[in-house]
Amino acid sequence: IVVGLNAALQKRFVLPDKQVLMPGNVHRASTVNIGVGGKGQDAAIALHCLGLNDAIKLLQFVGTGSTGDVVYKLLLDQLGESAMELTVRPSSEMRTCTSIVASDETTELVEPSGIITSDEIEELFSNKLSSCVNNDARSLCIMGSMPPGVGNDTYARIYSKVVGPSSICVIDSLAGIEPLLLKVSELGNNACPLLLKINASELCKLVGTSKSGCETGGIKKKELIDAIDMFLSKYYLTPTTINTLLGLAITDGKHAAYFVSFEKDQQEFRIFKYSVPNLETSQTLYPIGAGDAVAAGVIAAWTSILITTTSSLPTVPKACLKVLVDFVESIRKDQSSLTTANAVASFAFGLSCGSASCLQEENSVLDDSDVVRLLQTIRKPDLIHNQPF
Repeated sequence: IVVGLNAALQKRFVLPDKQVLMPGNVHRASTVNIGVGGKGQDAAIALHCLGLNDAIKLLQFVGTGSTGDVVYKLLLDQLGESAMELTVRPSSEMRTCTSIVASDETTELVEPSGIITSDEIEELFSNKLSSCVNNDARSLCIMGSMPPGVGNDTYARIYSKVVGPSSICVIDSLAGIEPLLLKVSELGNNACPLLLKINASELCKLVGTSKSGCETGGIKKKELIDAIDMFLSKYYLTPTTINTLLGLAITDGKHAAYFVSFEKDQQEFRIFKYSVPNLETSQTLYPIGAGDAVAAGVIAAWTSILITTTSSLPTVPKACLKVLVDFVESIRKDQSSLTTANAVASFAFGLSCGSASCLQEENSVLDDSDVVRLLQTIRKPDLIHNQPF
């Protein structure tokens, strides 16, 4: 189940080659095209590219009007009818997000979302979810913000309805994080393992710590440790949460990425540092949706690793899975638990998916051959810090 409550039409306004965006100037596009936007929708498309399309259910609001109709048809054509079974069409119109793609960077303009009514929320839970799942989803991927009118506890309600102890969950959202972690605590042994995927700037904002430089600047080690300490004190609420929240998968744009594992037996956290694949290319890169492809890659890899070789359930392509399994074994040689090794390797796979998606014009679209190639360039992450809770 991929949760994408804040969908959008994505418009790409591509500037001529080697032209940079200058605020206050007139810019004429070389091309303008449209596609699907929204974090959950992007993640579902990335999962489709990884060969998991028969397993995807996209829980979403897709607004009415011509813009919503375009987005719905694009998703239907890409993902198929089965993936669209959990769609609610609210009365509000669909928003448009515009990416201005220059040679050096991409600027995103995000319109406000339409208001969701209480009846539409009730349709989501009582009609769509009740007819499809009963705490038995293989995995749950919670993506992005919530539109106006949707309660702060909505993700917590979805989590409690969809997952069971054998499920896994990746969260790529700051919305509703407190009630969600409280719900995890309340569920006790019926909660499922989860990872929080977050970028470094978002982490610092969430916990109220400082990060030097602008949002696109890399985080310093001390800033990262301070943010993790504060996260633990604010959100690591009960022994149940400690047993369930496996760690933080932290991206930082083109800079190094980090996985923070919460080791309950040793009562410490460990920080693993990754070198992000280097995309040295003369072609224009398209980073919008790359973070969503990372989350999709993590959930796809983590799910695939846990499937037995005799299972008929879909996994990532065999070439990807082989590299992934080898990555897990290399992590385990450093005395890491199997659970930590699976998570660390899954994040490496996710980073490869995010980088691969930058090579494609459409949000979160990727080629699995690029994923394999880029994953093979990511060396085993360095353990750079460990510290007691």
